[in-house]
Amino acid sequence: HAVLHVPDATALLPFYCDILGFAVSDYGLDPVPLYFFHVNGRHHSFAIVGSGKSGFHHFMVEYENLDDMGQGYDLASQQKDGIAYTLGRHTNDHITSFYANSPSGFFVENGWGGRLIDPVTWEPHETKVGPSFWGHDRLYLPEEERRSFVDMRLKAAADGLRSPPMVDCPWLYELRGRG
Repeated sequence: HAVLHVPDATALLPFYCDILGFAVSDYGLDPVPLYFFHVNGRHHSFAIVGSGKSGFHHFMVEYENLDDMGQGYDLASQQKDGIAYTLGRHTNDHITSFYANSPSGFFVENGWGGRLIDPVTWEPHETKVGPSFWGHDRLYLPEEERRSFVDMRLKAAADGLRSPPMVDCPWLYELRGRG
């Protein structure tokens, strides 16, 4: 997926939905408007954040194997300022990911295990719990700005929020009669 900074996210909804035919997956309004769109079974393929700026925020590459993503995290960690967001898991698409800094001034999200939806029956909803269940500490922000994201993650944990299990476990499937 790709995510753009835009001056006014809400004003752009008619363009992306009515003209291009994108459908809203979910959205957040606090602290700034943020809309996620799907065009197929991926939870989102595109998003806009009403940051007041114009530009590219990040693109995401999804790996087939969790270990590939984890090894990428290890490699990026060896670079000075290689990591922008630490390893974490998003609340909306349930992907486990980290964000690397790019030399072009935007982020590259490296992820595994993104959520699939049925685009025909999916109902858009407002996400109010913050962007991540855990992790995704924004290392590029000053400590006082990072604190609000930490507080959201701690509240999500205290409220018992979790993503559904995504385990490929043949013995468990056999136990549950799905094997």
